[in-house]
Amino acid sequence: MATPNAAATDIILVTKTATQNQGNQALSIAWRDFLTERFPGHAVRPVERAPAYLKRYRARFFAKAADPVAAFDKVAHRLVAQIPRSVPRPPIDAEIRHDGRIRQVVRFRQVRRLLSLRSRLAGLGLAKRAYFQRLALFPGTALVVVNPAGEFQSDATDTAIAYLLEVRCAQLLGIPTAMVNLSFEVEDETVCRLSAFVLDQCALLEFRDSESSTRYAAAGGRAKPLVLPDAALLTPPLLPVSDPASRAPMALAINGLQVHQAGLEPEWRALLVRLAEAGHHPVLTSNEWSTDEPFWKPLLADRKITAVGQSADYRAYMALLGTFDVVVSSRLHTCVLAILAGSVVVPVESGTFKLTGFFRQAGFDAQPIRLGSDGWQDAILARIAEIRNDRATALAQQTGCRDAARHQLRASLDAAFAGLGIDVQSGSAK
Repeated sequence: MATPNAAATDIILVTKTATQNQGNQALSIAWRDFLTERFPGHAVRPVERAPAYLKRYRARFFAKAADPVAAFDKVAHRLVAQIPRSVPRPPIDAEIRHDGRIRQVVRFRQVRRLLSLRSRLAGLGLAKRAYFQRLALFPGTALVVVNPAGEFQSDATDTAIAYLLEVRCAQLLGIPTAMVNLSFEVEDETVCRLSAFVLDQCALLEFRDSESSTRYAAAGGRAKPLVLPDAALLTPPLLPVSDPASRAPMALAINGLQVHQAGLEPEWRALLVRLAEAGHHPVLTSNEWSTDEPFWKPLLADRKITAVGQSADYRAYMALLGTFDVVVSSRLHTCVLAILAGSVVVPVESGTFKLTGFFRQAGFDAQPIRLGSDGWQDAILARIAEIRNDRATALAQQTGCRDAARHQLRASLDAAFAGLGIDVQSGSAK
């Protein structure tokens, strides 16, 4: 394990620093603020995660090697060897920005164009130069904290490799590394093997659900990770909207891509009809607008339903969610922000286990309804009816679970980071 550098003052937080996703913004701010409070003698430097230059290293390249781990480590050593010397450290920009103009890549044509652009940038040396200037920030740092959140998806390959290289470079520099808030859903054999190799050597490893911990162990991981709820839960709550006349009936935040991949679009349209007939008047929203909006277009074109929240940053999005009696969501961070805003949530699991893991890990009474399971539409309608029959009780129960989970999460993170041996006031070891 790496030991703290006695002269180090910075803590690097690798996270989303500019995003159109209000959930990612809230999560990055929660980690920035936690580290700032936990280590008041250090400057926390957020840097953008998964730099474009590292995405040139593909999982298939390592899969072809006789020893994928050795090939991977050779690349990491080569990257570290190219760190420029005597690079002035730029001023810290600690702001985490919401930018609704950023678009997620959904269509294959867009993917090809983006990859082509990245290739041209790399060919010009711009991406390489920017990356090594960024990597030059690492030497002399007290701690590197990497927040990949949901980026280790079931189909993750090259993006996961970029994160693993980032962490491995810090390890080779002798810097304590913490991989936090990770959902580990990876299925690719090579990526699993490389993940176990890198994560085993982290000074601190934290998953946000027990399923991820189980998958990590199945991949060969030997470390004993923390398992804690998603850290967006540390975001300060808002006061709930107490006046029923000021609240709308229901918001619906559904991962459109996952619904499409599951072939359940007709069923979701049928659910919208049933919700409207029951008087719930659903309004569409999302913390991942640019991914979901393409799948909403037929619904919006009919003008039978509206969508809200596109331009809101995370605080405004929270406030918006708080104006609904009920929020039905298959998006984890919309669930979290709605809970923090005082809206009662009906979670729907549309992916592997992110929502199920969060709600169980945080100790909430209401567990997600699985998309496509027997009677799932009836279950959603029944849950909404139960909430609206006695919303005050439902909200009180949810808020009690939320506050207990927030307290336990903060206490557990405080203890874990204290165990790293980094003095809170300086870079010296305790």
